[in-house]
Amino acid sequence: MKLSLLFEGAPEIEITGLAMDSRKVKPGSIFFCLKGLEADGHDFAGKAADAGAAAIVHSEPVEKRDGVCYLHRENVMRELNRVCDLFYGSPSRRLTMFGVTGTNGKSTTASIISDIFSAETPCGYMGTIAVRYGNYSRVPTLTTPDQIEVHGDLAEMAEHGMKAAAMEVSSHGLSMGRVDSVDFDCAIFTNLTYDHLDYHKTMENYFEAKKLLFRHMKKDGVAVLNADDEASIEGLKECCACRYVTYGTGVLGSADYMAEDVRLTTEGTAFTLVTKEGVRPVRTNLIALYNIYNLLAAIAAMHECGMPLDKMLPLLEDIPQVDGRMEIIDEGQDFGVIVDYAHTPDGFDKVFEYGDAITKDGGDIIAVFGSAGKRDKVKRKVLGAIAGRHCAQVVVTEEDPRNEKAADIGEVILSGVKESGGSGVFVEDRKTAIEKAIRMAKPGDLVLILGKGDESYMYYGDGRVPWIGDNEAARGALRKLRSNGRGDEIE
Repeated sequence: MKLSLLFEGAPEIEITGLAMDSRKVKPGSIFFCLKGLEADGHDFAGKAADAGAAAIVHSEPVEKRDGVCYLHRENVMRELNRVCDLFYGSPSRRLTMFGVTGTNGKSTTASIISDIFSAETPCGYMGTIAVRYGNYSRVPTLTTPDQIEVHGDLAEMAEHGMKAAAMEVSSHGLSMGRVDSVDFDCAIFTNLTYDHLDYHKTMENYFEAKKLLFRHMKKDGVAVLNADDEASIEGLKECCACRYVTYGTGVLGSADYMAEDVRLTTEGTAFTLVTKEGVRPVRTNLIALYNIYNLLAAIAAMHECGMPLDKMLPLLEDIPQVDGRMEIIDEGQDFGVIVDYAHTPDGFDKVFEYGDAITKDGGDIIAVFGSAGKRDKVKRKVLGAIAGRHCAQVVVTEEDPRNEKAADIGEVILSGVKESGGSGVFVEDRKTAIEKAIRMAKPGDLVLILGKGDESYMYYGDGRVPWIGDNEAARGALRKLRSNGRGDEIE
């Protein structure tokens, strides 16, 4: 694409790509000098030029090199969003775009939409679990990647026959403007609870970041709001730039998409769906009440975007397993093992509430988890306290420690476990910790492995390294138990 098509009055230079990291610049790229939290792109303009940048967009003075077109703009971020959309052919305008935000449930809700809506319209998925469309899937970089990656991935989906995309939208992504030029047709809100205060500082700031998705919606779009989420519902109604519908179970009153007479079991759930189109029975293989909220959000979003309920509801009986999200690990053992991505206080509350409900007959809960380094430190003790109240034993371990010592993080978590009256132990190696918890389990117990789900990497001080995933680690531990017995306890 010619530079003149991206910037009025610019020369007829062929542009081959876009970059906001000088290390990713290739000959013919446009480099955008963005000011980040830890670095200023203006400081790397020279390296970008050395790497072959054809043009550099900047807001502050930079040293100029021969053969490079320098474009001064007051707001480089705005230019980046505009150019990304143009360079990749406005892919979000060619797709029915679902954007899912909220503290918990984004991955499950977006995955349900991608899987079920595809029966009507081919629908890709972008989020924490993967970037996937059709039979293709790859590991993501972030929940909500940068603008270049977002538009590039959406263009790739459109080129491979997708007509829709379900995308997780994080508070970080919203506050950093990563989706400012994405044309969303449907914005979905799951819930608002404590998270990411290391970045946002206050719950008010966190909620304001989430609101951006709804403030920027186009007039003919639709928002799907959780009527039972007291912390968010009124604020979102007030700021929505488009029409909205609600979903819920009647906790705070009626909703447009209501689940009544909810019947939960360990194998699945049944409920009555009440909408303006009437009353319909629903059966699903999803377990736990909070997943029914995720399902209701998905039902409302898909229906508002044109999928008939009569076509949709039969498909809900066998929703594809979302790896690492309330994933039941069964290798024939006489106790339960569930892997879940829960890593927030609210997520812990809901998972343990479900755990209590299915281990009433004398069974105990054993939990394995840690907490991320260089992230919200306040919640570490809170997570420990929640687990301590519900568990017979807590095994604390590493969980993306980054440049912190896993043992130091574990000490804080264990202090919360102890203060709540629980018992815990620290085992640094995560695979060993999972094996220990599984060997401790007795018939009727439940082992909850929380925090990473199916993530295939672990963050340490020197970057991201491969990790087999909690689900695979659990399967391996169960097979090892079956082959070798419980053996000696690991100290």
